[in-house]
Amino acid sequence: MFNIEKIARPCITQGHTYVPGKPIEEVEKEYGITNIAKLASNENPFGASKMALEAMIEEMRTRIHLYPESSCTLLREKLADLFGLNPWNFFIDNGLDGVITMIGLTFLLPDDEVITSDLTFPAYRNITQKMGAKYISIPSKDDFSCDIDGIIQAVTPNTKIVFICNPNNPTGTIIGKDAFARLMNAVPDTALVVSDEAYFEFVQSTDYPDTIPYIATYPNLMVLRTFSKLMGIAGIRVGYAVADESIVKMMMKAREPFPVNRAAQAGALASLEDKAFFSKVLEHTKAEKEFLREKLTQFGFSVAESHTNFLFVRLNRPAENLYEKMLAEGIIVRPFSYSEEDFFRITIGTTEENRKLLSVFAKLLR
Repeated sequence: MFNIEKIARPCITQGHTYVPGKPIEEVEKEYGITNIAKLASNENPFGASKMALEAMIEEMRTRIHLYPESSCTLLREKLADLFGLNPWNFFIDNGLDGVITMIGLTFLLPDDEVITSDLTFPAYRNITQKMGAKYISIPSKDDFSCDIDGIIQAVTPNTKIVFICNPNNPTGTIIGKDAFARLMNAVPDTALVVSDEAYFEFVQSTDYPDTIPYIATYPNLMVLRTFSKLMGIAGIRVGYAVADESIVKMMMKAREPFPVNRAAQAGALASLEDKAFFSKVLEHTKAEKEFLREKLTQFGFSVAESHTNFLFVRLNRPAENLYEKMLAEGIIVRPFSYSEEDFFRITIGTTEENRKLLSVFAKLLR
């Protein structure tokens, strides 16, 4: 009798499956409703910029029959100009999930250790388990921020990668300049430090470290960025790493031949030019985040300080079926359980979506 577990790799059969935020289509089908506000996946409520959309449509209209440019040369050159670096300092793949997968595929062996925070982006655990490596998670601090000193103490000769998410997903907290410097000074060059900065554009704190210049001194540092959040093109998947040239060239050996499609490359290139769109999104996010935080605390929730486009909300009560009730009302948030408490991660949506969220909370909590 055929048994798939006898032929699959044990680390795959025993690993966790990453479950993304519930899609709109699924909620529409399950509950028979429309006009749903998806506030679960930290997407840009304004969509993509007009410049990006026009570039993608033109690329599809004129060149969709051609394979993509394999190494994303034009995009790497544009990023190099923006950051004052060499194009070989940039590795581009199918979203940051693709970049993280390639990091694991290039560097992780079964005896290697990966260290990160216990309340952070699950893609780090996912790739560690896929490669059969050892995943070590360090408890977060009381304010839900990453315990950098705890991570430093956990480093051993077997440590291959230290992942930090800065700002952190799902908590919205940041690692400051001093803590980041301590980490870089403590981790030996036999291990990679990967600083995932998917939400860096939303940070306003002066204590947030400017990490890319560190690469010149610490060639074991990789900085991850994405076009999915501020730039609003999550649906076509473009993410990139900034790293020492030797790292990029090694990862190029592991990548697929055409990981970034033509429309994605064109949209990413054009989106870099739309400064007015960036300003609009950032201004909206700042104002609505402050408004939502104040209103959510009035419901008796505790809201962590956020440096992102979402809020990490401690419910201070058993969630029971509150999440499902919200789905039935057309509101999708992301539920979490941590230290025997229930939390929601709530994306900053449009003004209309945010008011609908508050109205649904008011109705369900009465």
